[in-house]
Parts: sequence; C-alpha cells; structure tokens
Amino acid sequence: MTLQSRLMHDPTPQVSADRALTPYRAADLPTLPEEVPALDELFSFMAQAELRFESLRMRIVERQITSHGEEPVTHDIWLRHTGFAKVVSTRGASGDGDYDIWVCDGQTVSTFNALGRTATRRRAPRAPRGLDDVTLPRHARVYFPQTALPNESIADTFVHPNGLCNNVLRTGTVYRTGTAALAGGRETMLLRCNHPRSSQLLLDRPDHWLEVGVDSQTGLLLLLAEHVGDRITRHAEAMSVRLDENIPDSAFTIHTSADTRTIY
Repeated sequence: MTLQSRLMHDPTPQVSADRALTPYRAADLPTLPEEVPALDELFSFMAQAELRFESLRMRIVERQITSHGEEPVTHDIWLRHTGFAKVVSTRGASGDGDYDIWVCDGQTVSTFNALGRTATRRRAPRAPRGLDDVTLPRHARVYFPQTALPNESIADTFVHPNGLCNNVLRTGTVYRTGTAALAGGRETMLLRCNHPRSSQLLLDRPDHWLEVGVDSQTGLLLLLAEHVGDRITRHAEAMSVRLDENIPDSAFTIHTSADTRTIY
C-alpha cells in the first residue's frame, strides 16, 4: 500500500484566454465609502489594491540616505493579470547601465543583472497550502497576490500593501494628516505612523516614524517615507500610475546579448 501525503502547494491557476474580461478574483470592497473610513476598513481596502485593475504601469523613484549620501533608484513596473509582471530597477542615471530586470509569467521567474551580465531562470515559488485559511486569525493569514512581484521589494510594497499594513502600520500609532495630489494628480490620503515596532534594531527608537500615501481610487501605495526625528532616511514616491492600458506580451520578455552568462 502506498501512502501519499496531501499536496503542500496549490496548483498553478489556469489563465483564461479571456482574462481581460474575467479577473481571477474580485475585490470585496470595490470603492471606499464617501465618509472618512476607519483605519481597519482602509487597511482592508489597501490589501486588495491589485484587484481593482486589469493592468498597471507605475514608476517609483526611491531615495535612500546612507553614509555614501543619497542613492536614487528608479523602479518601472509593468503588470497584467493574471500572473504577468516585469520590474526594471535602475540605480543612478539611466545612462550608467546599472540596472536589474525581474520578469514573471506566472510559471517562471527570469532575472537579468546588467553590470554582471548574468541571467537566471527558475520556477516561480509556490506558497504552502492553508496559509490563507479563513479560520486563521486575520494577522496570521498570508495574502496570495493575483500577480506576484519580487518579494520584499518596494514594487511589491506599493502594489501589494497588505504586508505593510499588517506587519508595520498596525504595530505603531496611525492617524491621518490630510490629503495630497500625487502621481500626476491622483487623490491621495496621507497617514502618519509613529514608532512602528517591526523594524530593525537600528531604527527601533521612539522618534522613528513613517509617512504613507494611499491612492483613494485603488488603495495602491503612492508614498512611503521613513523618518528619524526630522531627518528623512528613505523616500519612495510613485511618479506616474497608468491603469488598464493594453500591455503586449513583448513587454514581459528579457532581451540579452550573447555574452550574458546564465547562472541557473
């Protein structure tokens, strides 16, 4: 007799040829109420930001203040449900040739590093089953994105802000500071989070606080700034957001030269 354990991973979703008309999931809260939402309601709205559009193009400019001074990185994101995504992260000026490319088609993840002329290609990671069980406490559930982005990246945080809400913002004191027009005039709610506790020891200090901007239409993150006292240590802001445009298959292809080394 052969004993077979249960599957530890969910099967890969099959993408319909009519995906532009039939999204894989729908948002539980399509829009925010007209009155000012409670924070729990706002966080729930943000958690499903990616479910309010079929495709997304976004540019994020990130600046980190280090011992070497200000280090700018520009992140260009192309995303098309279900499963197709591309992120190009350019350090310094675009002409310096220092950039990374990350591409996923829902099945395979491919990367390219321009300075090292190296590429990789591997199976997209699969999460263990059961982590999104509705019987688990809300803070213990894992959100499985409809279209994945690089884990723990600024692109992932802006498009999938559920982790930021549960693991960072909920650990501090959050209140609203007003509204602003960001990313070309999009209405944005501004939040301040004082002393979030889920940070590295270096920043676990009472004068550490975050400034967060949330897109009122989609729940996408448009601003994330880290402060220590009156000093900014990291500032990331979406400079442009374009929803539901046609993105061709060719956008999710990496073109490399003959001298590129494929590591694995």
